[in-house]
Amino acid sequence: MKPAVLPEDRESSGMALKPAVGCEIVEREAGGQVVAQCARPVLIVDDDASVRDSLSVLLDTLGFEVRAYGSARGLLADDRRHDAGCLVIDQHMPGMDGLVLLAALRREGAGVPAILITGRLDPDISARAAELGVGAVLEKPFPARRLIELVGASLNRAS
Repeated sequence: MKPAVLPEDRESSGMALKPAVGCEIVEREAGGQVVAQCARPVLIVDDDASVRDSLSVLLDTLGFEVRAYGSARGLLADDRRHDAGCLVIDQHMPGMDGLVLLAALRREGAGVPAILITGRLDPDISARAAELGVGAVLEKPFPARRLIELVGASLNRAS
C-alpha cells in the first residue's frame, strides 16, 4: 500500500477523514502529517497528455496510487480497471467521450465513484453525468485542492 498525504487543515476543508474500503488513516508523529494508505488506485483518463501528466503527478506526489490512460479504449483494454477506487475522466476525448466510457463501465457493473472533468460544461453534460452517478463535474481550470478533496471523498465512498 502506498501512503497518500491528505490536506493538513482537515477541519476547515470540510473533509471527513474516514478511510475508504481497503484504506487506513494514519497520523504520523513527525510533523503530524496525515496520510491514508490505500490499496485501490485512482484511474485518470484524459487524451491531453499535459493534463493527464499534471493530474498524475499531483496525486502521485500526495501518495495516491495512480494509473493514467490516454483514451477510453486504453482503460477498457486494461483488466485492472476493476480494482479502481476512483475514476477521474475527461469528457471531451476523441473516439469515446467520458460519459460513454462511464456508461460502458456501469454496464460492466462498476459502481466506482467518478469525477468528470471538462473544458466545456453544459446542462446536457451535467444531466447525463447525474444519471450515471458522477460524484462531481469539474470545469477546467479547477483548483487542485478541490480535485484532491473530491478524490479523497470518492475513495471514502468506494466499496
